[in-house]
Amino acid sequence: MTEKNVATVIVIGDEILRGQVQDTNKIYLAKKLLNIGIKIQRVVVIPDEVDLIAKEVSEASINYPLVFTSGGVGPTHDDVTYEGVAKGLGLDLKENEELLHCLRKLFPDKPESRRLATVPDPCELIYVESPDSDASTFPTSTRDTFTIVKVRNVYILPGSPRYFRSSVDAIINGNHLEHGTTLHRDTLELLLDEFSFVKELDEVAKRWHGLVNIGSYPQESQSSTESGDKIPLTYITLEGLNPQDVEKAKKDILEKLTNRLKAMPILRGLDEAAAKAISEDAKDKAYLAESFAVMAQCYDRYKANEVFLSFNGGKDCTVVLHLAVAFARLHNLELPTCLYVTGDAFPEVEEFVEKAASYYGLELVRRDGSIRDALESLLKEKPELKACLLGTRKNDPGAHSLEPFAPTDEGWPHIMRVSPILHWSYSQVWQFLLNHQVPYCSLYDEGYTSLGSKDTTMKNPLLQDPNDSTKYLPAHTLADDSTERHGRV
Repeated sequence: MTEKNVATVIVIGDEILRGQVQDTNKIYLAKKLLNIGIKIQRVVVIPDEVDLIAKEVSEASINYPLVFTSGGVGPTHDDVTYEGVAKGLGLDLKENEELLHCLRKLFPDKPESRRLATVPDPCELIYVESPDSDASTFPTSTRDTFTIVKVRNVYILPGSPRYFRSSVDAIINGNHLEHGTTLHRDTLELLLDEFSFVKELDEVAKRWHGLVNIGSYPQESQSSTESGDKIPLTYITLEGLNPQDVEKAKKDILEKLTNRLKAMPILRGLDEAAAKAISEDAKDKAYLAESFAVMAQCYDRYKANEVFLSFNGGKDCTVVLHLAVAFARLHNLELPTCLYVTGDAFPEVEEFVEKAASYYGLELVRRDGSIRDALESLLKEKPELKACLLGTRKNDPGAHSLEPFAPTDEGWPHIMRVSPILHWSYSQVWQFLLNHQVPYCSLYDEGYTSLGSKDTTMKNPLLQDPNDSTKYLPAHTLADDSTERHGRV
């Protein structure tokens, strides 16, 4: 970022310094400014004292191209921000007729509001659409807009979070600020102690120095293991000018930590924060957004108790399971029943299916025999079921002409097949599993890239370790998506 694309924030209020009120305004402002390429370099919190306000504003307006103040613009005796700003910039305080007219409409029958019209002169008024307010404070007929004051490069904003946020939105959406170069950002939340991967993170940070800024921030985790032990949590941030660089750096971190990630504790359930993280990720990834759209369409067509999921422990249906639970969490829906058709499965698959059911808190229905027989049996037991979520992708045998919604073929039990990840690539499947730390079958870390029965599945020969022929690399390291099924016979 260039020097002109930085800002400083002056938070004004005795109540902030006394710890009586928690300031959230600077966080909101920082996020909004960063989205348009402006970075906050300094935040200072000062009391409601004219001389201190004047000193900070005077210095900040010289040293920074953008200055934002928060608080101290009400009608009471301790609201002295306007006076402090005027003094700091060497200006007079005058009653502004345009502002007074606006205030009389906004606060009818409240003569005290006239104090708010005495502002530094000259100044610029910015009109802001009012957030929804209590009718006793802002009558419906007059609460359309309020005004904020800008003096030179200083934006004087209210301290009330709701009005502060509306003010920030108006400034940014009204093109009052010159946008800087927007950085591409990504994050990782690791259930690991920061001390456990310092060496690996240092190596990645050094490799990407100058291209991707990588930060590490230990957090207070709210999660515990089943035995009650607190689980560590570390938040990793990545930002850079090139989105491909950011993605590659993130992949480097995940690959460096492969062994440690396998040892991470598996929590019970997918909480709302994790579900929201997936929803946020969908804003930048079209294929993920499409999957959520298919999910939404499915639950528009069918009631929650009419939807179930076919789960065989493979990576693709694991993605769909995670997406389905995330969607259910976000929309307060009943979790789908999972149908697991047993057969000649690997013991590791059997174990993972049981763990997944426990992890997500799902009803797992086991059926022997063919898939067709299993469906007939399930529908006989649960006749309300009408739609089945599947992990089918276009490169699966016989799926090249499939659509996201497709009824079963003639001769099969009548249900709607729903394929949320139909257009995903092999790489995108692994990107999702790793980025969102989704538990998956351990066989994928032993060289298997596509799982079927024991008789038809072997390790992918392309993943044989070139340095040790007895070992195989993890599935997510496969370079060519088209070779995913090289381990199937």
